Amino acid sequence: MRKLIFSIVILLSSCVKADITPCDVDSYPIKGKKILHHANSFSRPAIYYKQGNTRVIISKEMAIAFVKKNMSDSKDYLAKAKSHIIHSLMEISGAEIIDQSNLQIPLKALVSEELNVAIHVMAGYQELFEGVLFNNEAAVEVDGKLIPETTATYMVGEDPHPIDEFKVVHKLNVVYKNSSVFNKCWLDVK
Repeated sequence: MRKLIFSIVILLSSCVKADITPCDVDSYPIKGKKILHHANSFSRPAIYYKQGNTRVIISKEMAIAFVKKNMSDSKDYLAKAKSHIIHSLMEISGAEIIDQSNLQIPLKALVSEELNVAIHVMAGYQELFEGVLFNNEAAVEVDGKLIPETTATYMVGEDPHPIDEFKVVHKLNVVYKNSSVFNKCWLDVK
């Protein structure tokens, strides 16, 4: 839980102009590389995660099934986040393809448990796209064209200027040629 909230704080702080964060560095040692394969089509309705000229696309049915199976509801705030994601997905209809960011809870003016739920909705969508990518089930578009595969790289290194005990940087980058498809970065104590 502590790691998740700290990772989300790092994610949100990237919106604020800063010199350089540990997540901006791409020179950490590579711990693993994997070729990910992608669907050559997708059914609608669907949701997508957009980054630059790329989109990771998942059908509504696949997204709901993944969330039901993989997202925990062991705590009240997790159950509320899971319920929000499933309900927002169920409202998509027809041939729509919706940006997943439009299904999240706006963070502005939220406090305490509401903020906790909203943060876990954000994290839930991130885990959804990461999970379906690594299960080789997502469709991926670059410049509007479906591509058959991407390369995932996992790096681990130490922050040269840590501000607390969270000094180990983990980075996950999924790319196609020079286009970034999906990124995740988190800090840990080990």
